[in-house]
Amino acid sequence: MKTVTAYCSACGHEVRLVLTDPPPHDGQANLQEEAEIICLDYHAECAAGKCPATGKAGIVMGVRLAKSHLNDGAFKTIRARCEACGQISDLEVLSDTLALCPLCNSTVRWTLLDLGDSVIAVTGR
Repeated sequence: MKTVTAYCSACGHEVRLVLTDPPPHDGQANLQEEAEIICLDYHAECAAGKCPATGKAGIVMGVRLAKSHLNDGAFKTIRARCEACGQISDLEVLSDTLALCPLCNSTVRWTLLDLGDSVIAVTGR
């Protein structure tokens, strides 16, 4: 992996990008065909637009960063049950509506419910 800095026109400042190594060989359907770009400075506001570094939806960068575990401190967490695996865990908040389960690496929809005297996070499809 190689780390570089680049100016992000969406953020208006320099960000740290990691360029992953391409797979050493072909033949496995679940391997990426080429290196990926992962932004270490992703934040939830990035999810709304298009990433200038990749040209993909901003949420893609959030998912890549969360799954890579290169900067787990970048994410707020909510304690909730993952709809994909059924386990209760600290889901990493990617955007206002999406979170990633660190146990099964699935993205799930989430929302906060205000019950007056308490607020709880729930997931759903």
